[in-house]
Amino acid sequence: MKPRRPPRPRPKSRAELLAREKETWDELAATWCDLPEAAQLQPGACGPGWSVKDVVNHVAAWQEAALRIIPEYLAGRRATLGHGTDRFNELQQLADRDRSLAASRRRLNRSRRLLLALLPAVPDEQLLDPNSRIHWWVKYTTYAHYGEHIYELSAFARRWKAEGSRR
Repeated sequence: MKPRRPPRPRPKSRAELLAREKETWDELAATWCDLPEAAQLQPGACGPGWSVKDVVNHVAAWQEAALRIIPEYLAGRRATLGHGTDRFNELQQLADRDRSLAASRRRLNRSRRLLLALLPAVPDEQLLDPNSRIHWWVKYTTYAHYGEHIYELSAFARRWKAEGSRR
């Protein structure tokens, strides 16, 4: 089991949720910002088969799914991912294999920007209620999702930098 960060109290307001998203986003982005492109393309950043680029596309794919699903819930309709989590992740990784690192970064920045732009349309009671499906999609495609990958990406960056000093 990979190490997890200690749980924090859930955000009680929209402002707290947005602050948590930004804080965790900044922490996630800091894991790769000093790495050269070669490092970001190297498998092993998150488990043996995932590079930083794969994680960037993975987070973007989940945000894109949220952008499809949240409006359906807001309209009172049922919505699904279309696959189980593992299958969704596998299919996305295959689909994104040939996407460049630059295109992957643009995709992630765009999906995050669009998802944050959607949030004003979500009523507070759905955004903040831990039993709401919309809350789940917002939480697990933003700050909670970022947090799932920060430890491994940080460890990878430290290893890469340490090995670089021996190269």
